[in-house]
Amino acid sequence: MANTSPKFGGLVVASLAGVVGTKYLLGGALAAVEATSLSSVLVLDSIPATFAVGTILGLVTGALVSAFVLSRQMAIAVFLGVIALSVPALRAADPVILVESVGMALSILYLLVRSPVERIEQANVDESDSASRHGSTLR
Repeated sequence: MANTSPKFGGLVVASLAGVVGTKYLLGGALAAVEATSLSSVLVLDSIPATFAVGTILGLVTGALVSAFVLSRQMAIAVFLGVIALSVPALRAADPVILVESVGMALSILYLLVRSPVERIEQANVDESDSASRHGSTLR
């Protein structure tokens, strides 16, 4: 079984998901204590939906950073869902949601073309020329 590692592009997409997810989690918390009622921090003007979207974006962040094999499909599906849920705010021309949606759309295009996960194959060591065979103490 091959090991996996996140690529740089995958880490950039993960950071976008993390920032947007954190915004929704903190925005939902602020809205729950009635400190704010901005449309840019709520999804569909619903606190539970806002927490759910923030949590799911956090899961996508973790999947991308840990190089989970299905993180590409997860990120595309979640970004499409968040953009779809943000349509009312997009129609109202909310600048924060507009920038987030453009970033997620560009991330979707990137993910359609490139995989955020790199497979690392095990190194083949020739035992006849191995350093341990010649008395090296490095292991």
